[in-house]
Amino acid sequence: MEKVMEKELSGNFLMLPMTNMVYGENSIEQLPQLLKAQGIKNPYIITGNSLATKTPLVERLKQVIGEDKVAGVYSNCKAHVPKRMVLDIANEFRRTHADGIISFGGGSPVDMGKSVAMVLAEDIHTLEKLNEYPIKFDYKTGELTFKPLTAKPLPHIAITTTLSAGEFTHIAGMTDEVTKVKVGAIDPQLTPVTVIHDPVLSLHTPDWLWLSTGLRAVDHAIESICSADSMPFTDALGKEALRLLVTYLPRCKEDPNDLQARSYCQMGAWLSISGLANVNLGLSHGIGHQLGGRCGVPHGVTSCVMLPTVMEYNLEETREKQAMIARVIGAASHDESDEEASVKAAPYVRDFIRNLGLPWRLQDTVVEQADFEAIAKDALEDFIVATNPRKINGLEDVIDLLEKAW
Repeated sequence: MEKVMEKELSGNFLMLPMTNMVYGENSIEQLPQLLKAQGIKNPYIITGNSLATKTPLVERLKQVIGEDKVAGVYSNCKAHVPKRMVLDIANEFRRTHADGIISFGGGSPVDMGKSVAMVLAEDIHTLEKLNEYPIKFDYKTGELTFKPLTAKPLPHIAITTTLSAGEFTHIAGMTDEVTKVKVGAIDPQLTPVTVIHDPVLSLHTPDWLWLSTGLRAVDHAIESICSADSMPFTDALGKEALRLLVTYLPRCKEDPNDLQARSYCQMGAWLSISGLANVNLGLSHGIGHQLGGRCGVPHGVTSCVMLPTVMEYNLEETREKQAMIARVIGAASHDESDEEASVKAAPYVRDFIRNLGLPWRLQDTVVEQADFEAIAKDALEDFIVATNPRKINGLEDVIDLLEKAW
């Protein structure tokens, strides 16, 4: 039997204000009732160009809602959510009679939906005003500041086709086009009120994107388990997420049309992030944000190239947790000591990534070593880096980690 890692139990668990999570094959057909439950008569759809032009899915979505009820469609959402685009979409929204938001696609439309909801609620029209809201962090002083919402945003329904799971959080990620820094606004009210996971819709998702965002979910689970703030509830979510993802992602690679495997991966993604309002993450996420914002690396791929190296970096501070992870994913047995089991977790995760045919080194991406100093500087302004289980002492530590991941 796995031993319990005892520590004092005391805290306050934040439950985010989500009303419905609907899942299963053809669950998109429930959308009219879900819109009605939220009082949405004329939704505005935010999606990406590929879904709109290369698949029939946006047209199907409009038919399910009723084309005469759709107030508008923005179908050119860009990765990593440029701030200027947030303002442009909000202006398009204001010219319609829309009374709610539907984000459709991967993590970028979801973050765009949250960001647009915030801009509309706070009546933001300029970049200067928008720049007041994202989280600001000073690594040297540890000071963290952000501006909470003063008005309730319009209801947001997220229909997702990847496994990045941002639809379950209250953080809206955006990128400053000038500085190339990825920042986040945070408020419980930014959480989508309803999420739909329909595996049928995900059949059009490119295999590399489906599998790499699945690794993003693995990253959520592992960094939440290894967090200094973890507790039995979040550990349970993380462990079951890992069990499902390591079982069913390979089945998705073997047969991309396996709807049951896709459904279980969606369930794993949901589990992987459901406790993240209550635990602090670490370097894989913190560096990953800036690999995306500065270099344009997709979020799932950032986890593929950073997670195993970060696990190795954090090993001495998270040995018991990594032993737990190794046993859950099948890298070690319960007969092995924590010392023996823990060292097997990161290599197993790295091999798992390689066996899925995904990039596993920074050199396999568009990142260049000349980018390292700027990435490290940006990462130190991300508050997630400060909560890494092993303390980061400064710029050189992050650069050294990037070199090891190269």
